[in-house]
Amino acid sequence: MSKDREGNDRAADEAFEAQRHDRFGKLPPRVEREEQVETADTEPPHEEPEEPPVRREWG
Repeated sequence: MSKDREGNDRAADEAFEAQRHDRFGKLPPRVEREEQVETADTEPPHEEPEEPPVRREWG
């Protein structure tokens, strides 16, 4: 990080926070760890598609 930006970080953060608040309003409360749930995938992951052949392999 450059020396000339070190003093401006707090002002930039506060300006960004004000813009975010104007756009989205107040943030919802943080979800507590006790309220979080673990998810499990019910379907197997999708297989990656086969890579297309390159032109030199066509001939």
